[in-house]
Amino acid sequence: MVRAVTPLRRPAPATSPIAAADLAAAARLAETLAAEEAVGTNSPTMGQSDPAVAQTEAIWDALGVLEAKDFDVCIPSPVPLWRRREAQIGGLAALAACLVGAIWIYGQTGVRVFATGAGERRVVALADGSQLELNTRSRLEVRVSARRRWARLVEGEALFTVATRPDHQPFTVDAGAASIRVTGTQFNVRKTTDQTRVDLLEGSVEVRGGKDAPLARLHAGQAVQVSASGDIAVREPADVAGVRDWRAGRLTLTRARLDKAVADINRYATKPVALAEPALGELTVDGVFEARDTRAFARAVSTLHGLKLHENDDRLVLSER
Repeated sequence: MVRAVTPLRRPAPATSPIAAADLAAAARLAETLAAEEAVGTNSPTMGQSDPAVAQTEAIWDALGVLEAKDFDVCIPSPVPLWRRREAQIGGLAALAACLVGAIWIYGQTGVRVFATGAGERRVVALADGSQLELNTRSRLEVRVSARRRWARLVEGEALFTVATRPDHQPFTVDAGAASIRVTGTQFNVRKTTDQTRVDLLEGSVEVRGGKDAPLARLHAGQAVQVSASGDIAVREPADVAGVRDWRAGRLTLTRARLDKAVADINRYATKPVALAEPALGELTVDGVFEARDTRAFARAVSTLHGLKLHENDDRLVLSER
């Protein structure tokens, strides 16, 4: 009897699961079959009982009754082209979002923020040689790079001493509706809720308001006011003495209405002054006061106008006797 042995073609595993004894039995069986084919059915090896050979024959007999579908290998179906394109488009979109975020972060990292609290003053030296002085309750954003010099006065007051660069790169300051452009000069900017005032001490500046407002060019000793809507007021003399006073921590008042004087002194106060009756605001005040000493100011006003001063937990109240 001759058996044709057809080897099974399957992917080779990483490590063979066939034991050495099985391999030896298979080799002996192959030799036996070859000998039978050579000498016929009367071979002496016919009918010999080799347990290992018998086991291997049983395994091959079992394999012989399996169908082709039993040997199917599970291969993942290829991903449709349109799904691959969807994945590519999604990846590109994610990459673009990351790039936009990186650019935004890069643009923001160059902005420095300086601020002062009640009664504080601060001097800041910039890398380009310019100097900034912040008055009380002020906030300033600044960016100085090789291509741009820019600042924004968010609130309060600041004195700018701008250094001239060899390339004459301008320094731009935005404050409310006003935009000030200089190349090298000294000027003071104060921003309130309803206007921005620019006092020029040295050099020259260009001040822009709203898009329909004319450009104002100032020279040393001039000042201009820009309303919240962008309207530019008529030029007036710069308040050089007032700028000098706040840098020294003083407040000088000349025939000032009391309500305005209280508003000015309260910029420096941790405990503000209040008027019990609105009519008291029409009184006037003269004098030079320590900006941070609100009690001394309230006592002086009380003595000057014969008012009653009452201090509670959060404020100093002036009222009629």
